[in-house]
Amino acid sequence: MVPVVAFPYSPAAFSVLNAPWFRACVILATCCALLENPVAARAQDTPALQWFRTETAESGASGWFRWVVDPSVADSEFAHLSIVSDDHLSLYVNGQRVMKNVLLTKAGDSVQSAGYNVKSLLRQGRNTIAVEANSEDKSLVFGISLVAGNAAGNRSIGGSWKLAPARPPVGWQQTDFNDRDWPEAKTVADEPGQRYLVKLAAEFAPPVALAKVRTAPFQFEDGDRIVFVGATFFERAQLSEHLETALTGTLGDKHVTFRNLGWSADTVYADSRGIFDRPEVGYLRMVEHIRAEEPTVAFICYGQNEALTAGITPEMYSEQLGRLLDELTASGIACVLVSPHELLPTAPPIPSPSRFNSKIKVYADATASLAQAKGLLYVDLFNDFTKRLLEIDSQLAGGSQRASQEAVFAALSDNGVHLTDHGYQCASLILRERLLNVPAEATGTDSAQYENMRSLIVKKNELYFHRWRPQNITYLFGFRKHEQGNNAADIAKFDPFIQDLEKQIHELQ
Repeated sequence: MVPVVAFPYSPAAFSVLNAPWFRACVILATCCALLENPVAARAQDTPALQWFRTETAESGASGWFRWVVDPSVADSEFAHLSIVSDDHLSLYVNGQRVMKNVLLTKAGDSVQSAGYNVKSLLRQGRNTIAVEANSEDKSLVFGISLVAGNAAGNRSIGGSWKLAPARPPVGWQQTDFNDRDWPEAKTVADEPGQRYLVKLAAEFAPPVALAKVRTAPFQFEDGDRIVFVGATFFERAQLSEHLETALTGTLGDKHVTFRNLGWSADTVYADSRGIFDRPEVGYLRMVEHIRAEEPTVAFICYGQNEALTAGITPEMYSEQLGRLLDELTASGIACVLVSPHELLPTAPPIPSPSRFNSKIKVYADATASLAQAKGLLYVDLFNDFTKRLLEIDSQLAGGSQRASQEAVFAALSDNGVHLTDHGYQCASLILRERLLNVPAEATGTDSAQYENMRSLIVKKNELYFHRWRPQNITYLFGFRKHEQGNNAADIAKFDPFIQDLEKQIHELQ
């Protein structure tokens, strides 16, 4: 302890306190005390942990905590998050899982805190840090801090936390989750008390492992979790599911799952995903939903709507797509860029596709350039797309000729933009060919096994669609959720049915 000297106040005493010789003595005494107690010296540089506790009447305490904050870390070189408990912890930063039911190392009466540099996961504006804690006892306790810093110095970031009144529904870790009925979580000052001593982390690890580099031709790996992210091309693929079926047929005995997060009429700015909110909120929601699926690979297809939308230049498109790629890369997700496809000829009064394809090509080229700059795989669905569609259509027809060229294109597309079931059958083989370097032969696509597998995939994706985009989302998660109680808890009940269908799909591969 540093000695404290008290003087009664008087002018004479005040002059002594300000004397240079007295100040020198105080500094010397302080230095000696710190040299005798190096732990105290180190403590001056450690962040102040915020401590939280929750209790239950019986054993098995659990708590779900959320902290929504604007940390303003753009000018910071790091953002160090420390968390400690002798209970099991799960930690999420902006929807990204960093810890899952982890029990930290305990040596004697000390618990080693976990430390992460979460700078890559934070953004300008609204951010969410979420913690789930579980204990075998009647009470649980954890401490947490966030410190940002650079060469100019460090600063602790604080704020108000909230505590769930009961087990929350899926999505509670995400920033746009409606937590208005959650009460404030009060900090406690006397923790961890006699429970344990805290040994703070000396190093701060990345929050997630780097994504494995995927080289051409792409190869699926056992355990891969794939998400399709984009606009109409991906969303409408679910109506027939030739796309996922064509890829699944190459897997052999590998266990790979697919999740389709396409959204019709969307842009890379997430214009369609805002629902009742601004597109920026929709973009935030998209990134965090992708993270919630914990994919290993994301197939991303944008560019067609941007090319046909006034006000989105190729430069703006590339910048926003780059932003999305950076956020997903920070989550350890390998990204594969898929170009927009060219539009097909169709009967009047729909205009000739040549009027639009030159614009779409600019955005396809921008996608290719960005993929090259970031070292990502690129699948070209623009160049020679129509030519390959016609060739595969001919294979499927068994050499028989259609009545006219117009009849061919009518079989491939409804309007030159949206592909038909048959159009997706052909396009899926092209994507498989250019992604996996597997010849786009149409053999096997009419077999009973193919059709059985396709039927299961359609059912699986319909269930997943209702899980992530329920029609009554406003009442489940939005501003009217208080009107119907806790119906959002039922969303998780889709999962066992989806998993059962995936087992059946794997048996047919």
